[in-house]
Amino acid sequence: MSNTARLTGEPIMRILCKKTDALVGYLYQWNNGDLQPSWINEAMAEVRYEPMVQAA
Repeated sequence: MSNTARLTGEPIMRILCKKTDALVGYLYQWNNGDLQPSWINEAMAEVRYEPMVQAA
């Protein structure tokens, strides 16, 4: 964890359930470099990460 304050964050990955491929959250990267998952419901252990697709 960084000593710099977290001011802005953006989602960089989608968090998907390994069993169902359902979207269960997003992984955020903060301005100070910290990474933090944001869960839609509850945190899950059996997940995979998929990069966010950028709009053209």
